[in-house]
Parts: sequence; C-alpha cells; structure tokens
Amino acid sequence: MFKKFFIVFMSLVLLCSISFSQEKKILSIEEAIDIALKNNGDLLIAKINLDNASLDYENKKKDPTTLVLALKQSELSLNLEKVRYENTKLQVMQSVRNAYFNVLEAQAQVRLNEKQLTYYEEVFNATKAKYQVGNATATDVSQAELNYLSAVNSLKTAQNNLTIYWSQFWQTLGISPMEGVTLKEPELKSFSFNFDELFNIAKDNLPSLVQAKNNVELYELQVKLYDNDYTPKATLISAKNSLESAKKSYEQSLNNAKVTIAQRLEQLNASLKDLEIQQKNLDLAKENYKIAQLKFDAGLITKIDLMSAEINIIKAENNYYSSLHNYWKNLDSLSLAIGKALY
Repeated sequence: MFKKFFIVFMSLVLLCSISFSQEKKILSIEEAIDIALKNNGDLLIAKINLDNASLDYENKKKDPTTLVLALKQSELSLNLEKVRYENTKLQVMQSVRNAYFNVLEAQAQVRLNEKQLTYYEEVFNATKAKYQVGNATATDVSQAELNYLSAVNSLKTAQNNLTIYWSQFWQTLGISPMEGVTLKEPELKSFSFNFDELFNIAKDNLPSLVQAKNNVELYELQVKLYDNDYTPKATLISAKNSLESAKKSYEQSLNNAKVTIAQRLEQLNASLKDLEIQQKNLDLAKENYKIAQLKFDAGLITKIDLMSAEINIIKAENNYYSSLHNYWKNLDSLSLAIGKALY
C-alpha cells in the first residue's frame, strides 16, 4: 500500500515539476534592454573611449607641464565622450524596443492568420455543402477553395516571419536564444513635453551640438591665447577665422536640431492621437461582437458571421497595439533627437 502511494506521490511531483518547467518566463522590455546593454559591442567600445578620455584628462590635470590649450582639449573630449556614450545607450534601447515590438506584432499576425484560416475553412466547407444541394455554383466552391489555400499560405508566411523576428531579437540582445520565453505588451504612459525644454536638453546632450559647441570654445581659447604681441598676426587671424566658422557651424547645428525636435515632437503627438482612434475602433469591434453573439444565440446569424466579428476584434487589437508600438518608437526617436531618455 505504501509502495503504491509512494509511486503515485512521485508521479504527481514529476508532473508538477514538468508543468512548472514548461511555464513561460515573461521577459519585459526593461529586462531585455538591460541584457542588451550588458552585451552590446558598440556600447562596450563607447565605454572604453569614455574611460580613456577620462584617464587622459585626469593625467593632464596632474601634469604640471600641461598647457592650457591641451588641458581644454582634453576636457572637451571627455565631455563629448560622455554624451556619445549616453547616445549609444539610447541607440541600443531603440534597437531592442524595435526588435521586441517586431516579435509581438509577428505573433499577433500569426494569431490573426490562424483565426482567418479557421474562418475560410469553415466557409469552404459551407460552400461545398451548399453546392451539393444546389445552393451554390462550382465557381463559388473554387473561389472558397482559393481563399482557404491563400489563408494557409498567409499563415505559413506569418509563422516564418515570426521565426525570423525571434532570431533578430536574440541577436539584438547579444545572447543565445532562451527557451520558454514570452514577451508582453507595453503599457501606455502619457508624457507632456515642452519644445523649449527639449531644446535646452539637446544643447548639453546631443553629440552633434556638443561637438559643435566644443569647437567654438576651443577656438575662443585659441583667439584669447594668440591675441598678444608675441604671436604672429597670421596665426591670430587664422584662429579668428576658425572661430567664426565654428560659430556658424554651431548655429546651423542648433537650427537643424530645432527642426528635428519639432518634427519628432509632432510625430509623437500624432501617434498619441492615432492611438486614441484605435482604442475607439477596438471598443466598437468588441461591442459589435457582443451584438453578434446575441444574434447568434438567437439564431439570427450563422457561426461564420460570428467568426467574422471575432476576426474584426483581433484586427482591431492588432491595430491598437501597432499604434501603441509606434508611440513608443516615436518616444525613442524624440529621445535620440535630444540625446537623453525621456522616460
């Protein structure tokens, strides 16, 4: 008796352990980004450049023979490498988010194609049944069959695309594929941004602006150092010309940044409005499905009609989440436009 109980008990333990091991781990987008930041080669190189620039600046500060111009160059180089490092992080985050969303959208497309395949198979069978009793033509049957076969091919294509996007996702993270992992949809987070505030952030964080500003500061120092009686006048004139050129270049960079930030901000606001529209479309699709369900229960519509209403919900859900993904992508684009994460 005890032996039988022990066998049953161990079997239950084994089943529970198998069930537990088969549970899918949810990998959040934040976790995915953390993994990528630890494994990205470009970020590693940017960190090395930053460390080297920091070491060079510290050594020059300690060296009593370091001249003012060389010290300033080292200081500006360190500042530039800092913003380059942060910008590289933003690029990694953007790449991970894009890859993450590609998988989610590919999964959604597979679900839609699976439901559509079931729908067209049902339509095909119904059409054949109608044809047998003389309520449909041979052309109707052929068309229904073509729709079914097309749905089969669409599902295979969607499944292949999903496999590709999963592969690209793991490559973006810089690790081998993990088994039993599922991704989850992001939540909507609303932000309020002011253009002037964004532009001020960009001045200190956008690599192109920082580099252009560094050039101005460097040439200003050169003009100051060369404006004396013991420096050739030609050297001073050259430094002044370089300073004017650097100022114009910096001004152009500022104008370019303004245009880009304004465009990215407008895109973000537009995507938020589109998200509101897609939410309304989804709510309407759900309401229509409830009505269809009531009609089906009352015998007023067919199973095929109900399946069509269900497909419309899936389409509306896919459109909503695609719009939500686009919103987050535009947040990344705006972050890159100012050189700093906005969330």
